[in-house]
Amino acid sequence: MQILLADDHPLFLDGMRHILAQLDDAVQVHCADSGEAALRRLRGENDFDLLLLDLGLPDTDGLGLLHILREEGITVPVIVVSASENLHQIRAALATGALGFIPKSYHAGQMLGAIREVLETGRAYLPDGIRAQLDRLAADDALPAGRGITARQRQVLGLLAEGLANKQIAQRLNLTEHTVKAHLGALFQLLKVGNRTECVQKAQRLGLLAGDTPSG
Repeated sequence: MQILLADDHPLFLDGMRHILAQLDDAVQVHCADSGEAALRRLRGENDFDLLLLDLGLPDTDGLGLLHILREEGITVPVIVVSASENLHQIRAALATGALGFIPKSYHAGQMLGAIREVLETGRAYLPDGIRAQLDRLAADDALPAGRGITARQRQVLGLLAEGLANKQIAQRLNLTEHTVKAHLGALFQLLKVGNRTECVQKAQRLGLLAGDTPSG
């Protein structure tokens, strides 16, 4: 079994290696400390059985990476493993293809149980408390202004509103164009829009841009 673990915290990576070794005698754990590194691995020759993905990667965030995987047709089961329990990010991750969410606060036995459940059944895994909160959130689908959007995504959003192209945004923020594209994909998912114009318009309505106030 080939597992890719995408996380930028060395202690967590070391701990997860020991936990995942209990899944199967033949399990092989590969690590990537950034979104770009994970994408290179997934585009390579390895046929991964599972991707464990942190949402807070230092370059391409987890939502952006999920968007790229779907766009490029890279099919691998993905479970989000994150310290953040932001409901909007979790919901967006599930909508973009993730098969579950595991909090980093879980102990080793809970981690193994959740991962085994996804691998053996193919069904999405969510802690009961998170599932109940998502059900309540679905009843009121309006996105609270700014909820779930990272500081870097706000920077990209602001420059998008200024009319800058991806290349210009990348130069201004010292990012790659690929990373800018990933951030835009995550923004589209969080704001439930399909293109750049709709993204800016909805951000304006929600008061997400500097100087804006939400419109009623």
